[in-house]
Amino acid sequence: MRPIELHRRQAGSFIIEAIISLLLFAVALVGLLGLAAQGLNQVGQSKARNDASFMVGELISDMWVSSTVNLTDWTTRLQGAVPGATGTVYMSTCDCADAGANACATAASGVVTVTSPQPVTVCVTWTDRKDPTNPRRYQASSMITRN
Repeated sequence: MRPIELHRRQAGSFIIEAIISLLLFAVALVGLLGLAAQGLNQVGQSKARNDASFMVGELISDMWVSSTVNLTDWTTRLQGAVPGATGTVYMSTCDCADAGANACATAASGVVTVTSPQPVTVCVTWTDRKDPTNPRRYQASSMITRN
């Protein structure tokens, strides 16, 4: 084969290599953008869990300190911290997952008087906007006692 014929066969191969390289780069870039979006979603979910935990801890702390607690005010603050959240307080020990099956006592509301010793279970549920079919839940239980 003569050198001129070999050169003609290879003509245009650089363009094909460049297009394949750009295609691989674009696929990698889309993958990185997907990872970044998922990371942001996880940060949002973590913040909602942290805020729910903080609000429940605040309520239980108030119950330890004071014999009366206003649950309506707490619910309003909870919804400000975790948009779309609902908080339920049971003056008993129960599992929030079974609360709908009447395994828990009646939910408390309004201004509640806390006796000592008093078991308390606080349930917070919210819906993640990225996954509305899977509600999120945070639960904490405590035995309130005073000296």
